[in-house]
Amino acid sequence: MINELDETIRQLLIKAGGFTPAEVDVKFEIPNREWSATISRPTLNCYLFDIRENRELRQHGMETVAQQGVAAFRQRPQAFFDLTYLITAWTSEVGDEHLLLWRALHTLLRFERIPAEYLQGALTSLAFPIYARTAMPEGVLKSPGEFWTALENQIKPSLSYVVTLAIDRDQIGVGPPVLTARLRLPADPSQETRWGWFGGTVRDKAGAPLAGAEVGIEGRSIETKTDAAGRFRLRVPGPGTHTLVARSGGRTQRRSIEIPELNYDFSLSD
Repeated sequence: MINELDETIRQLLIKAGGFTPAEVDVKFEIPNREWSATISRPTLNCYLFDIRENRELRQHGMETVAQQGVAAFRQRPQAFFDLTYLITAWTSEVGDEHLLLWRALHTLLRFERIPAEYLQGALTSLAFPIYARTAMPEGVLKSPGEFWTALENQIKPSLSYVVTLAIDRDQIGVGPPVLTARLRLPADPSQETRWGWFGGTVRDKAGAPLAGAEVGIEGRSIETKTDAAGRFRLRVPGPGTHTLVARSGGRTQRRSIEIPELNYDFSLSD
């Protein structure tokens, strides 16, 4: 994606800034002495100097993403990273260098968000806009002299160009809901007492969840009420065959269940 961002910046400078490729090169190599010795015509160097997380945009927590009404996966919020380019101009005349740098500054300042028409490759499909800042007062290059000394090159005026990219986190799959669970408790050395938990949803004829519906096991004092989403959960001495009864608004429905099975849902008709 960084290569596509490089090409995006190149297209932005060429098309929006009017830098003719036949007259001005836009390069992304490290501007050391060896590189500068190879320059044959006016060049704008856009060197990617720094990548770091934008903590002002950091979000916490987990988001559950649904597909076709069913929880499909969980995902942490997007992470945002600032990519800082140092842009310098290289020509045989200082006046021409200043002119190139000023034109680049004027071009980049026009766009707080990179327009879609200049985006390249995968950047065209990102859901989050790509924001950019130019010549920020608090840049990442704290000591220009040391930077250019490390490159064994002459010090150059530069402008910083900071692009913020959003990156999706890995998705964590969400499995189907657990409808049945069992617990085994040894009552004595010769026998096991087994209890099972199961749950489902009670809906009306139109398919809407029924809150406050009474749900129980026929013939046993095991009963509960559905919550606001129509869900219920019961504990029975199972597994085995039981008759499940649901009541709501004068309507009653029975169904035989075999624990465990795929679902224990009810649809109460009029």
